[in-house]
Amino acid sequence: MKKIDTLIKILYNIYLLLKDHPNLLAALPLQYDDSQQMTRQEVKDYLKISESTYKRKVKDGTLRPIKMPGGDRFYKHELLAAFNESHRRGRT
Repeated sequence: MKKIDTLIKILYNIYLLLKDHPNLLAALPLQYDDSQQMTRQEVKDYLKISESTYKRKVKDGTLRPIKMPGGDRFYKHELLAAFNESHRRGRT
């Protein structure tokens, strides 16, 4: 029970810090641009994968596209794991 109490105390302190300094989060540097969306073709080029590999990764859930009327879209920051795997296998 002591660990949970410590965790609650830490979370409460974070809450107080953010409450007293509302602009604190805005001052932190962003590591990715949330608004940068990529098309299906851009993703294949970025990961250096074929159409069949793209379809397989979507089917097995490795890639999770956002279904849009103009086609699949991805946020670049969500592709980090797939990019790292592609890089690990020597494709980039």
